[in-house]
Amino acid sequence: MNLVPPPGAADAIMEAADAGIQSFIAITEGIPVLDMARAAQFLKGRSCRLVGPNCPGVITPASARSASCPAISTSPSHWRH
Repeated sequence: MNLVPPPGAADAIMEAADAGIQSFIAITEGIPVLDMARAAQFLKGRSCRLVGPNCPGVITPASARSASCPAISTSPSHWRH
């Protein structure tokens, strides 16, 4: 998960890709558009997956949570049809 302030977030994504990390979750909002375009171009042709930027994270209720959302809002529902 990328928790870097906006001015350094794109560089952090590219550095992580160079280090061999294959999945990134960028929850940072306000990353400069040109920086993110440069990072997206950098990731093309690599076996990397980027979620974000400016996203709440990735959630699988009762299984996994890599997000900035409170746990109570990501709990499985007991609602039935």
